[in-house]
Amino acid sequence: MNSTVPLALAAPATFAALAYLDARTGFTYDCRAIGSVFWSSFKMGFKERRGRLNYFYILEDHALGKRANDLALIFDGRKWTYKELYQTTLKYGTWLKTRYNIKPKEIVAMDFMNSEKFIFVWLGLWAIGAKPAFINYNLTGKALVHCIRVSTTRLALIDPQIQDNVTQEVRDGLPSVQFEIFSPELEAEVLATEGVREDDSVRVEEVAQKMAVLIYTSGTTGLPKGAVVSWGKITVSNGFVPHWMHFTAKDTLTQ
Repeated sequence: MNSTVPLALAAPATFAALAYLDARTGFTYDCRAIGSVFWSSFKMGFKERRGRLNYFYILEDHALGKRANDLALIFDGRKWTYKELYQTTLKYGTWLKTRYNIKPKEIVAMDFMNSEKFIFVWLGLWAIGAKPAFINYNLTGKALVHCIRVSTTRLALIDPQIQDNVTQEVRDGLPSVQFEIFSPELEAEVLATEGVREDDSVRVEEVAQKMAVLIYTSGTTGLPKGAVVSWGKITVSNGFVPHWMHFTAKDTLTQ
């Protein structure tokens, strides 16, 4: 008696069995996740060796490459391509450097609501090798003073929509900090600035563990606790999630 199973029956049965085992064990899910971690870690090491951990270079590569005219940012009905975002970033960086003498590695506090200007200031700081400290725009009083003091900044840029949070009490609690309300007049000043691309040397980061952004988490003392987000964390997470979730250049992410 011939016990050979026809290929036409064996193949579907095998695939069904593998699909069942995968559903039970999550094997392909785990492989995709692990592969994403390895891939993003490899990219981090490569960037570290080249001194290009700063994500300004990602924006620059897109702005000067094939994706220059692709959509990069949408806010409140307005749109910016990678090229336009890059040019605006250079303006903001040059303005921050020339008006406030911001140096590489220096931290600047940003107390902004969600807006395109938040992105521009953030990327402008990275463009000149400086670091943003993201302040929760709901904070007032002692909590606001605490977060700005923890950042060690000498400059705090404030969104006009929440300028009332910066009371005289807050100013008195931070006598060495310069508070600047980012008014429409200042914004016009920025946009009239000729953007200058700083030399790569201002953006060099020796190791991936160096700070890219300062954020704040819930503290055990009742006040927010400063938390360093390193270039390594940004690189791994930004490499891991898109690869793992199969994002493409055509996807739009909303905030």
